[in-house]
Amino acid sequence: MEGCEIDGSLSDQPKDFFSLTIEKKYDLIIGNPPFTKYNLRESYYHPKKYLNNSVSPHEYLPPVILKKEKEKIENGFILKSLRHLKDKNSTIAFILPISFFIRNKNKIIKKEILNHFSTVIIYQDREVWFNYNIPCCFAIFTNTFQHKDKLILIYKNEHEHREIININRFFEEVIPEVFYNKKYGLTNNHKGALLKNYLSMDKAEYSKSFKTNNVSAKNILEKVCIPLDKTVEDYKVAVVRVGNASVGRCGLVNTKEDVLNDMFFVFDFAEQYNNKRQIKERICALVNSNPDYFRNITCRVGSKSIKKEDIYNFKVAI
Repeated sequence: MEGCEIDGSLSDQPKDFFSLTIEKKYDLIIGNPPFTKYNLRESYYHPKKYLNNSVSPHEYLPPVILKKEKEKIENGFILKSLRHLKDKNSTIAFILPISFFIRNKNKIIKKEILNHFSTVIIYQDREVWFNYNIPCCFAIFTNTFQHKDKLILIYKNEHEHREIININRFFEEVIPEVFYNKKYGLTNNHKGALLKNYLSMDKAEYSKSFKTNNVSAKNILEKVCIPLDKTVEDYKVAVVRVGNASVGRCGLVNTKEDVLNDMFFVFDFAEQYNNKRQIKERICALVNSNPDYFRNITCRVGSKSIKKEDIYNFKVAI
């Protein structure tokens, strides 16, 4: 057994994990690596910093990561840990920020994980684990016969909920809380047809400016009706895509007159609904009547954010 703790106030023999020789191999690597703080440059892992180290980054980083100026430090820990595995029976178990499992994030690291492991377990609960409120999880990367090629999601609120899905979904949004809310939670309260049935799949054209806009998340709820003296066809639906309190707020914007900031997804209506005032206003009202749908399908470090598909999959009863 061997431990690495770089903080001298926590260890009599501080040791940098990135200086641990690759020749050392282990059956189990378990830990709580430091997390990257997105606004703090010094919290990232910088490959160039370790070029003259006793252990070169070339020994554990793939070429595409070596070329980067910086990488999230938790990713550096994972990549180096993979090089310390003794054999196919070895396991890595880390506390990680839940943001690691956002869809299409950390693709290179996830591919490396799947090159070594056929079973992934992600545990999440509703507790605040540290004295700073970063949503975290406990992730186990291993190989088991019983759960070969499986991804096990465990979410604990008042009860423990478990889902076992195919590991080929590893690149999807596999955050246990989000998965639970989408399938069983408050997000399942809305009923009707998918919103995408009322929207055009073509890219909406509109004016956008962060400095000179007249429409923002703060005032979008004032734009839920189409004035009687305006042309209905000029109005498109705008949904706030980021923000802890405002995510999912909806309004109807006149793209010939309004200028939006960059916090929105904007959609044209399908041709058959483009001149239907009542349908446009009804959709806007239904989205705004269920804010928990959007708040509960996202779990992020910092501001919540949603994707277009989350809006397409919202159900409306017209």
